[in-house]
Amino acid sequence: MVTRAVMAAVLLSAAPARPASAPVPREEYEVKAAFLYHFAHLVEWPAPTLPGEPFVIAVVGHDPFAATLEQVLAGKSVRGQPVHVEPFDGAADQGDARIHVLFVGHGVGDHVRQALAAVAGQPILTVGDDAKFTDRGGMIAFRITSAGRVAFDISLQRAEQTGLRMSSQLLKLARIVGPAR
Repeated sequence: MVTRAVMAAVLLSAAPARPASAPVPREEYEVKAAFLYHFAHLVEWPAPTLPGEPFVIAVVGHDPFAATLEQVLAGKSVRGQPVHVEPFDGAADQGDARIHVLFVGHGVGDHVRQALAAVAGQPILTVGDDAKFTDRGGMIAFRITSAGRVAFDISLQRAEQTGLRMSSQLLKLARIVGPAR
């Protein structure tokens, strides 16, 4: 059986390099979608949701990543809960569904601050498609390494402040940023 850490390590080597101004290739979106799915399995939320409720990944703005995310995660579940990808409307509670992961893509400008403010202090994993996302208050920031691979930084302090616990498997694959614990 392949461990999650091995799966994530394989995914790290899957995306080709691209210039910062170039459009994101579909393969890179697929790798990032797979990462989000694995993050969901490697993060522990403080209060479990009720059985049958969806595991919600909300996407800020009209990011083209949402369509790839929906395709990659179609039919998948997290801890027995079906995964739903929904647009984020600026409120931390999307109707009856609790948000578990908030994804903030490129090009949302001032919406980054607004989205993070809307979920501040809540046990919602915030992931951004910008290498500086953790500097702006997010928990996990995707980045492309000099070798052209998808990697990520984690602000462990921000995650812990909201009650989220990240597994050691996840932390081994990340670059930890921010103040020391």
